[in-house]
Amino acid sequence: MNLAADINCVFKEVYLVGGALRDALLKRPFKDIDLAVPPSADFKARTQRLARRLGASCFPLDEENQVYRLAQRKAPFCQLDIMPFVGGSLGSDLKRRDFTINALAYKLTPGAVFTPDRKTGNFRLRVDRSAVTDLAGGLKDLAAKKVRPVSASIFADDPVRLLRAFRVAAALDFSITPEALKAVKNHSALITSTAQERVREELMRLFESPVSHKWLALMHKYGLLCAVFPELAAQESCATAYYGKGGVLTHTLRVVQRLDFLFENLPACLPGHKKVAELMPAPRTLKFAALLHDIAKPPKAAMINGRLRFFGHEEYGAIMAEKVMERLRFSRDDIRLVSKIIGTHLRPGNLAANDVISDRAMFRFFRTMGECTIPLLVLSWADHASYVSAGRLGTMLRRLQDQPAPLTPGLPYNSPKKTLRYMQVLNQLFGVYINKNMKSRSARLIDGNDVIKTLKLPEGPRVGELLEKIHLLQFEGKIKTRDQALKALKGMG
Repeated sequence: MNLAADINCVFKEVYLVGGALRDALLKRPFKDIDLAVPPSADFKARTQRLARRLGASCFPLDEENQVYRLAQRKAPFCQLDIMPFVGGSLGSDLKRRDFTINALAYKLTPGAVFTPDRKTGNFRLRVDRSAVTDLAGGLKDLAAKKVRPVSASIFADDPVRLLRAFRVAAALDFSITPEALKAVKNHSALITSTAQERVREELMRLFESPVSHKWLALMHKYGLLCAVFPELAAQESCATAYYGKGGVLTHTLRVVQRLDFLFENLPACLPGHKKVAELMPAPRTLKFAALLHDIAKPPKAAMINGRLRFFGHEEYGAIMAEKVMERLRFSRDDIRLVSKIIGTHLRPGNLAANDVISDRAMFRFFRTMGECTIPLLVLSWADHASYVSAGRLGTMLRRLQDQPAPLTPGLPYNSPKKTLRYMQVLNQLFGVYINKNMKSRSARLIDGNDVIKTLKLPEGPRVGELLEKIHLLQFEGKIKTRDQALKALKGMG
């Protein structure tokens, strides 16, 4: 299939624009193809004809502005967005775009070759730079690795571009121009006026950066982070005596930083890292959870016996996080996961505070957390790792597999010895969960009705006690089948 030839067969004049062209010029692979064509009375009919030619579905993204998406049903599964020039001409279209590096156009000819990668489905395209239409200096900014607005009005025209500036810079490892950052600061309040699902999507794509914490910190510096999350504003002045300048917010961003580090160094950090990776949600979801994990510390902060405490901040934080995620139109599954691990993020630390972690204690922990076990342990790992410097964490890694030693009483919350002990316990929990295949063992072999029927017991606490013993035997690997469970149950009668 010659994609460019098929497109040119239907549209005689067609331009590659936007992120696809930008990435092609940077010699980066791209997945989605954006096209712009001259307006015509039969634009919709032509688009439908192109869809048939490509074996693609066709549906409007924005019917009013005639933006259509074509998605191929078979390999290479190309996704193509096409629309007429905004403003009627190529020049007016480019001048209405967001950043100079996206305000470029390249006229497609039948000879252009989109080379697909069979594994990723991404494309590559060789582009003749001399044939690129550049009205805003985008080629120069590409070379300088700068994100610069096309005009002073781009943020007011579409406030989601406030976030997109950071997301694009993060994806490309570019810098945002000082003028653009100043404009972000002046317009940050506008972010609340845009569709919140668009805000969510830009944020989650930013979290795909291996240094997402760096971009969140820059967003905060220019007023955008707390414009998106006003609930975080109080963190900056809360617990400065504990966390230093920036208070709880400094700690929050450091936890995101530790997750960035963890995901870039998974084999060195976690036992059974391949299995852990299989049981984790997308890293960007866990980074989002890290951003909100202490959201309730300011409202729960209180001086108790001369010490600043945050009793109940995890449970209240789960409630606050759920409201934030509903506002941003997250899926119910994501909301359930994030709110649960925020609401229980102190549990691994509470478990680690014991000198000995018994099988029974681990079993109860795994049973309570279920499929959220690994996500919670990952968040807890980053939370505890934030209490030591990046350099010390690097030297700790080789000791994380050691058997946890008992804690010395009276250590401060940020003691490196305490942090090492807690992280060794976390690694122990990771190892036990993976090695005992707890995901499959969490399925109960028998239930309360089986206990009542087998032992002819009335309903009551005794039924629950016996079930607990059976589940513990299952966790320890002593029983593996329903028949074995029933046999063990009869022996308890």
